[in-house]
Parts: sequence; C-alpha cells; structure tokens
Amino acid sequence: MVSVLCLPLQAQTVYWHFEDAESLKAEGIRWLSVKEQVELVPGYKGKALRTDGYSTYIEAEWPEGARTVSAWFALESFPTDTAAFVSVRNEKGDSFSLCVDRFGELCGGIGTKGKMRFYPLKAKVDKFAWFHLAISFEQNGTVCYLDGKPLSSLPESFAVSSPAVLRVGKDFREKKNGIYDVTAINGLIDEVEIASSLDVARLREDAEQPKPEAILAIPEVRFRDDFNRPTYHLLPAANWTNETHGLICYKGKYHIFNQKNASSITLSQINWGHFTSPDLIHWTEEKPALTPDCDYDKDGIWSGCAIINDEGIPELLYTSGGEPRGISIAFPANDSLVIWDKYKKNPVIDGHPAGYTRTDMRDPYVWKEGKTWYMIVGYGIEDTVNPHGALLLYKSKDAKKWKYVHLLFEGNPKVDHTGVFWEMPFFHKFGDKYVLQVNRVPEPGIPARSQYWVGEFKDEKFIPDNPIPQNLEVINRLLSPSIWPLNQDSAVAMAIIPDEISAEVNYKQGWAHVYSLPRIITLKDGKLVQSPYPLLKSLRTDSCRIERRRLDASAVCPLPNKSCRVELDITFYPGRATRFGLTLGKNPEGTEATSIYFDLQKEELIVDQRRSSLREGIPLQLRKDVYKPNHPGKVNLHLFIDGSVIEGFIDNIDAFTTRIFPLHRNSTQIELFADGEVEVEATGWQLKEAKVKVNF
Repeated sequence: MVSVLCLPLQAQTVYWHFEDAESLKAEGIRWLSVKEQVELVPGYKGKALRTDGYSTYIEAEWPEGARTVSAWFALESFPTDTAAFVSVRNEKGDSFSLCVDRFGELCGGIGTKGKMRFYPLKAKVDKFAWFHLAISFEQNGTVCYLDGKPLSSLPESFAVSSPAVLRVGKDFREKKNGIYDVTAINGLIDEVEIASSLDVARLREDAEQPKPEAILAIPEVRFRDDFNRPTYHLLPAANWTNETHGLICYKGKYHIFNQKNASSITLSQINWGHFTSPDLIHWTEEKPALTPDCDYDKDGIWSGCAIINDEGIPELLYTSGGEPRGISIAFPANDSLVIWDKYKKNPVIDGHPAGYTRTDMRDPYVWKEGKTWYMIVGYGIEDTVNPHGALLLYKSKDAKKWKYVHLLFEGNPKVDHTGVFWEMPFFHKFGDKYVLQVNRVPEPGIPARSQYWVGEFKDEKFIPDNPIPQNLEVINRLLSPSIWPLNQDSAVAMAIIPDEISAEVNYKQGWAHVYSLPRIITLKDGKLVQSPYPLLKSLRTDSCRIERRRLDASAVCPLPNKSCRVELDITFYPGRATRFGLTLGKNPEGTEATSIYFDLQKEELIVDQRRSSLREGIPLQLRKDVYKPNHPGKVNLHLFIDGSVIEGFIDNIDAFTTRIFPLHRNSTQIELFADGEVEVEATGWQLKEAKVKVNF
C-alpha cells in the first residue's frame, strides 16, 4: 500500500475539491492506493477522485468541532461485500460508517471492539449516476441523508469528537477476499465537505438540480505504462473477468458477454459484462447487461448463451446463482441490446433434475433442431467408483418453458480423461456432423482443458465417432470458446486466455485475463480446423520480409520488431533439422526470453517459458504436447503477439496460446533458430492498436 499527500486539516469547515494532486496536498488528504499516482477524472464539479474498488481511498484527521460530513459519489459497480462511502473512527477505536451492500442498499454500520453491526437505512442507490450522501452526528442520534432527504433512524448513536479519523471510500474494518479488501467502493468521490452543521435545505435544492453525467471510464493513466496489457485483444476496462459467452450477431452488430467483477480482481459478485462491435475487431464495453439483484441469482449471474428466438428477439439464458442453482432468461428492452430485463417467470429451471445428487449445474447452451429448442447444461455425476462429467438435456417449444429429457452424453474419465464435471459446453452442427465441446474443470494435478468429440445426434443422444475426445488446442491455455455460426460449415469463436499469474501480480497490475482474437473454426476430416479471422489484416502497418534463406545451428535470424504488437507469418522448410522455431520476448541482455519450437524427433510442440520473466509471481514453465506436422517438409507458423498474449496458428489447422509477462519494456526481440539445416521465409507486421472503448 502506498501512502502519500499528508498534511494536517484546518479546524474550520473544510472542502475537498480534487482539482489536482497539489490541491489534495493543500487540503491535507492522505491518499492510499496500490496505484502509482492519483487518478482525477471529470467529476460532479470539476474533477473527482477515481477509486479502484479494492485499494484506493482517502483519509484525514477529523477537524475540531466538526459534526457533519457530506460528499457526492457515483458507483461503477456494487461492492463484493458491504463497503463504506464514509467512515469516522473516534479515539476509543469505535467507528460509524455509511455503507452500501452488494445490491445497492444503504446501511449504517457501528463498530465497537472490532465488530460491526449493520442497520438498513431503507434506501437504495443506482450505479452510473451521481448521488449525495451526508452524515450528521447530533446529540439525539446519528442521521444519514441521501440527496438531502433523511433516511431511517438508527437504533444506536455514535459520538464523534477530536481526535478522530475520517476515511472516505473505505471502511475501518479489516475484511478481505484473499488479498483483496472488500470494504472499499469502486467509483467517484467529489466535493467532500466537513463542517459543524448541515444546511439540509441547500442539500435538497442541490439534489433537485440536473446532475451531470457520471463518467466512470477508467482513466488512461491507470494502464499507460503497462506494456503487458494487450491493445488489440478484447478485455474489460479493469479488474476481474472470466469466460466469454453469448456471442451473437443482431442487426449487423456483434455482441459478446462475459463474467465480470468490476469491484475487485476476484471471482465474486459476478455480473454479465457486455461488449459490442461492428467487425469483431473494434469493441465498445457497455454497462453490464445483467447484475445479481434477485433471490434466484443473488450469488452471481453465471455463464450461459444467447439466441435469437422464434419471434426474432435475442434472448439471454444464464446460470442464476441462487439456492438452488438454476437457469434464467432475459430479454432486451430495445434493438440496441444494451438494457436487458429479466423474465418475470424466472428461474425457468429451478435446480437439478430428480434422481441426481449434485446441486451444482451451470452454463446452458441452446440450439434449435427442426421445430424443437434444445438446451444442454454442464453437470457432473457423483459416483463413488467413477465420478464423471455429464450434460443435462432439456427441450422446449418456445425457448421459455423447458422440460428435462435425460443426459445428452456423459464421460468416462478413466478412459477419456475428461474429469468429474463439465462446464461451458457448445454443441454445433458443421455440415452433416455434430461437434460437442466441453471444458473439464480442474482437479489436483489435472488442469482445466477444452476438449471435443465429433459424432451424431440420434434419439436425443450424442453418439461420438470416437469415445476419446480431441484437444481444442495443442498447448493447453485457451478455454471456453463462445461461437457464432457464419454459415453451414463454419463459425467464429472467441475464448478466454487466463493469466495464471499470482494474485499479488494481478493486485498491482489492476486487471486479470484477456479474450482471444476471433478465429474461424471449421470441421475437416473429423477435426476442428482453426485459422485467424480475416479482418485482422486491417490492423497491419509497417512490414518486414525475410526471403527464403538457409538457417542452421551456427546462427540465428533476427526479425525487426519495434513494439509489443506484432503479427508474424513464418514458413519453415525443415530439411535435415530436428528442432526449429523462434525466440521472442527477448531483451538485449538475454535475461528474459521465451522459445516456441518444434521437435521433429520427439514429435512435440514446446513452449519454453522458464526464462520468460524476471518478475516475481510469474509461472516459469516448460509446456509441451504431442505434435506431428501436417505437411512433411513444410510448417507454417502464424503468430499474433499483443503485450502479454501470444496466439499461434499452425498451417491454418492447429492452434495454441500462451502468455508472457516480461519485466523489461525492451524484451521485444525476435529470433529464428534451428538445430540442423532448415530453410525459412517470414513476413512480419507491426499492428495498430484497437483499444476497447467504453460507453459509461
């Protein structure tokens, strides 16, 4: 935690205006954050202080004689736990906090002897809008105000006197989810006033005036120096994201949704984030489409899918994280698909089917077969001898009322290594064959992995051509693809590429995980074939070319590179070589480097990241898997490098991904190498940024 900007407060009425960092010093504020510098953005008046939801807040000494405190606030997200807008702690260590819970309900918290008691104030605040809060510590009790109106009275009073400490944006409690504080707000703070009394009439008058737009976009300064943050891949504005889902094209615009926690970098308080795009390359992040606010989804809006139903209306089907787990539906308010309304008859599936014991079920995928809608839901069979993954099958005439049928398909991990639970499935017909893809969940010693079968759909059962699934990628990193059909034979897919770095690195970094570039998938000879989305060529700028030449163990061949955004198209002609590939992410001193190469003798593809970073908390691993080239005598390697992301395509058939997080900005060198004689030709392009815009 960094602490700066500390000067004593004045005894009279104090105003904090946040116009610049120097004014913070003059106003005597202690700014605390993991961030390197104060983030000041457009506010209610002039500038406001931007917080991050888990590490940023301000505090100061309570002025002598002061009895009231007030401020303007705007939230991007509700907290992962009850968090404080304003807190005051007296010399005894007791405290009072005006708080908000994870559903936007206001409450007052009184802390004594390390324990906090919360009392509802029977009022709620909205996200993405300015509101005014005030506290008056009076002789006959503590009174809280929202937009100038007094809230429900508290059964306890709190005495404030100097010396005391005022904290804005965080509670005095110590409560964490892992290393993340959950008592801080994510949003804007402006116009803090500490005084001897409140002018309630003025507060009401101010609250009745038109309010400016609350601009919650993350300031550019937050990630300005983060060269590992991708700039042409899709990722949210900040903090935590998980799987993509619900890729859909409607009225000429693409939409994709994601698991999002804007309040912290942890898997909790999950909303459905939402992105829109005209071309799958340039994206805008919209306000969350769905947020947990009902009993049936209070613990999270988990993954699902999107369809266009028989009325031509888009429909979201999602996992509602209440008790029990279920499946729910939402419909758009209009054709922009930005605002969504939950179905009044939710949940449409309330808990697991009779006859099964496992309560966890999640991630519906829906498709239409003839006149019947079908849904599969990820599940696991609890078996003492052979616990295994399975898919629950439901069907419907209208995509609203669903009836359980039976298991579509179930695994046998002793034979197929598909684990004990399946999530994020898709089931799609390519030509005359069906592809069933699932994500096995991780177990001790067994990582998550995307696997698929090819087969038939007969008598409402999936019959695989081969009981042993294939891996979606050669090197296991990319997970949970979301697809949208382009025609009868092909689809576009996007997926998550996890960081796999330590929580401490994520904490300092301020974001976690990224999504893959769009890729084309087709089925050929019983195998999913993957290639880059053609419109990615629109990002190309400066290019360099290496004409076909000999490369052997006595020398390496450097490729010019000026940035962390590169596309490489390399063709190797192995000849007598036994190993060939490239080193990238290398600095001039050679202390950081990652190697990607083919070993023809062992028939392996290797990603060697044991020297990829000098940062602490970065996994330094050697990953490999069985791989035999598709064409004897020729191997094409097509790479996209974007900060920490590397996506690779081999012969426009196979794919792999990985992540690197070098410490040094100049770790950008690229070199081709070989053991034995090989010929090589290559073209490289610098790529333009396609940063995600925000619509909030």
